[in-house]
Amino acid sequence: MTHSSRRIVLAAIGLVALAFGPFATYQLTRTAERSPALLLADVAVGWSMIAAGLLIADRRPGNRIGPLAIVTGFAWFVGDFTSSDVALVSYAANLAHGWFDPLFALVILAYPSGRIERRIDRSLAIGFIAVQAAWTVAKAYGMRPIGWWDCPTCISTVDAWIAADDAMDPLGRVETLALTALSVGVLLAVANRWLGATGAARQRLAPVVVAGVVLAVGFVVTFLLQTVVPTSAREPLGELRVILLAVLRVLVAVGLVIGVLRTDAARGRIADLVIRLDRLPPMSILQASLQDALGDPSLAVYRWEPATASFVDAAGHASTPPDADGSGRTVLTIGDGAEPDLVIAHDPSLRNDPGLVSAATAAVRLAVENERLQAEVRAQLESVRASRARIVEAQDDERRRIERDLHDGAQQRLVSLQLSLQMLRRGLGPGTDAATLAELDAATAEATAAIADIRELARGVHPAILSEAGLGAALASLADRTPLPVVIDDEVASRLPAPVEATAYFVVAEALTNAIKHADAARVDVRTWVDDDRLRLVISDDGRGGADPDGSGLTGIRDRVAALGGTVRIESKAGAGTRLEVDLPCGSS
Repeated sequence: MTHSSRRIVLAAIGLVALAFGPFATYQLTRTAERSPALLLADVAVGWSMIAAGLLIADRRPGNRIGPLAIVTGFAWFVGDFTSSDVALVSYAANLAHGWFDPLFALVILAYPSGRIERRIDRSLAIGFIAVQAAWTVAKAYGMRPIGWWDCPTCISTVDAWIAADDAMDPLGRVETLALTALSVGVLLAVANRWLGATGAARQRLAPVVVAGVVLAVGFVVTFLLQTVVPTSAREPLGELRVILLAVLRVLVAVGLVIGVLRTDAARGRIADLVIRLDRLPPMSILQASLQDALGDPSLAVYRWEPATASFVDAAGHASTPPDADGSGRTVLTIGDGAEPDLVIAHDPSLRNDPGLVSAATAAVRLAVENERLQAEVRAQLESVRASRARIVEAQDDERRRIERDLHDGAQQRLVSLQLSLQMLRRGLGPGTDAATLAELDAATAEATAAIADIRELARGVHPAILSEAGLGAALASLADRTPLPVVIDDEVASRLPAPVEATAYFVVAEALTNAIKHADAARVDVRTWVDDDRLRLVISDDGRGGADPDGSGLTGIRDRVAALGGTVRIESKAGAGTRLEVDLPCGSS
């Protein structure tokens, strides 16, 4: 049955109960005057049980308490038809009358899971059904209407049966005595369950303890009325008994509803738990959150520590989780490894609401999985960052090698060629052909230009001054070669790791190139300082601004800075120049 169709069926049952209840209560006034209090109490008992059953059936579709409570409520109303003018209705009502209390006992014994699990509880349930069934059979024979069988001794009217009640009274007393003993047994059974439970279970069992008291008191009082109280005093005392027990029965129905609403509130706390556990909190907070969400102050959480190959409790002390087989606790494990990541030990009574426990466990499992995935992502990001840093460092090493090769190889060869040409030129006599002298001068000039080009190329690949004198000297040299005013404010007092110096240098070089080519700047200010073991670098110009943050130059700066775990912040409003702030960690070389 789908959720919507179940809702329709439950609504129809509720409408029937609304109409059937007052009509059934009205039957009590057909043969005798009844007080308004008794009539109100009568309809309240049936309605409260049916309402509780409807709510439980809606919120807990698989729990048998709901349908059982609904049937119990209707059984109460059916008992009001025993004095009906219609003989067949009266006969059927008399057979059904009295089943309310056995059904009520089944609700008590099956609460809260909807299953009667203990052997003693099943025995009590069978006892109630057997005694009531025997009494029903006895009444069915004794009250059989005349004309149904060829039976000259059959009672022909309800009044005649009532007149003959004295003859059946001893059997009725035996039935009441048996049910009284069974109700006391139910009271003792639920009290034993309550005393043997912890705080979480006791809260759930509170309604059935009250219900057990109501059931037992009702039968004990009824038995005393039948055996001790004189017949003349039974009627007023009986009405008072009905009203008092009705109030208590209504309170029991209210208790059943509160139990369901308390569980719904716990489910709401589970939703809050999912939000709180976006990542796995410290063990003490996790344990307190689960205790609050599940309403079990005895719940304990244990975590596996691979470093010590042992479990620790919420306080961080080495501890061994309880054994599910011998500790009287329910143990849940979370994790797929050889040893579980977490172990949760809770009150076994929580198994009566497996959905609640499953939701809480799923929230914790999700937090554990999130933590694992986050750790993997962090490890991967760290691996990528380290890989990028190694790539940048390798690039810088390669730049330094190329700069050395250019300086020590091609540049030295060109210098030697230049000197040779100059010596050859000086060794020629006055009579040397003018064309020959012109070609030698041109070759010398080309060698000089080639040396200048190679020096500029080597400086662009990796300035030797950066390796030899540090960042401040390299920036000053870069400023001298820039065709616009560049003010360097260098507050770095000591050398920094080579990758940091190289990154800072090339960031400034790229920023100066952008200022010259794109910003039409008239001045650039560069400031460097070290704060909290991090190099701070600010480059600002007075150009036209509006720099494209996704341009190749700025993208290259961000990539190079990010490779060392640094950050870049760009401010470039149109007409207000461009400001570039770079933060580089420099704690390790």
